[in-house]
Amino acid sequence: MNRLIVILFYFFLSPSIAEAHPGVGIVKDGKGNVFYTDLTHVWKISPDGERSIAVRNVHSHELYLDAQGNLYGEHEWYEGEATDKWGNYVWCLSKDGLLKKSIADVEGFLDNNTLVRDIEGNSYWVKKSRDYQILMKQTRNSQNILFTEHQFKDIRWTYFSKNDKNLYVVDNLKIKKVSPSGNVTVIADNLKETKPPFEGVADRHYIFGIWTDMDNTDMDNNVFVAVYGASQVKKIGANGKITTVFESESGWSPCGGMIAPDGTKWIMEFSKNNKTQVRKINPEGKQTLYR
Repeated sequence: MNRLIVILFYFFLSPSIAEAHPGVGIVKDGKGNVFYTDLTHVWKISPDGERSIAVRNVHSHELYLDAQGNLYGEHEWYEGEATDKWGNYVWCLSKDGLLKKSIADVEGFLDNNTLVRDIEGNSYWVKKSRDYQILMKQTRNSQNILFTEHQFKDIRWTYFSKNDKNLYVVDNLKIKKVSPSGNVTVIADNLKETKPPFEGVADRHYIFGIWTDMDNTDMDNNVFVAVYGASQVKKIGANGKITTVFESESGWSPCGGMIAPDGTKWIMEFSKNNKTQVRKINPEGKQTLYR
C-alpha cells in the first residue's frame, strides 16, 4: 500500500490536521489475513472474520507486505509546540509475529526509504527539484538513482503493481503510469466531480489510494482509484474508460482498497469523525463491514 509522500507533511502542521487525513494502507497476506491502518493502530482481520490489533499505537499511513509475509509500516509523531519537531521510524511485524524497528528513529521524515517497493525490494520516493518533482529509485544496496526524467507537479500517492511492474502515481488530479523503463503515460485526468467535495477537501487531497486487479489470476488490467473528494471508487479500464464502481454512504468516503485473488473487493473508508472502517464485498456482492 503505497507511503504518503514527504511533501504532504507540509500540510500536517499540527496533530489535529494530521488526524483529519486518512491512510491508504490495506494489504492481504498469503494466509488470508487482511491488515489495515486507522492511523492509531494496525488492525488484522483473520480469514474467519475476527478483528484484532496487530500493531498498537502506530501512526501509519501506508503498509507494505514483502514476499515472505513480513509486514512493514511507519510510525510518525509530533513532539509538540515546545520543540515543534516530528519523528519517524519504520517497524516490521515478521510473519512469525515478532515486532521490531527496521529503521531506527529519525528526526523529521524519511524521504528516500519509503514503503512503495517493488518485487526486488527497491523503493521509490519523490524529490523536489526547482518548481517540480522528480521520481527517484533507491536500490536494495541503498543507491539513489533518477527513475524517470518526467517532471511531476505534486505527487500524492504511488502504487506498485506486481503483475505489470508499473508504478501508478497520483499527481495532483491526474493518474499516471510509470513503466519499468521510466516512460510516463497519463491514464486519467478527469476524475473530479462537479458536486462539492467530501469535507471540503482541496484538490491535492481529492484522490487517495490506488490498486489494481492485475495481481490476480484473471488479470483484467483495471486500475482502481479511491476518489476521496467524490466519496467514490472509480475504475480505469484497460481501454481508458472510467466508471464509478462504488460510492460510500453519507458521512464516509473511500481512501484505499484492494482486490483479493478470488475477486473479493476490500474497500477502506474514512469518516467525517476521523474513523476508519473496512468493507468486504464478495464476488456475489454480499457485504461485510468491519469497524
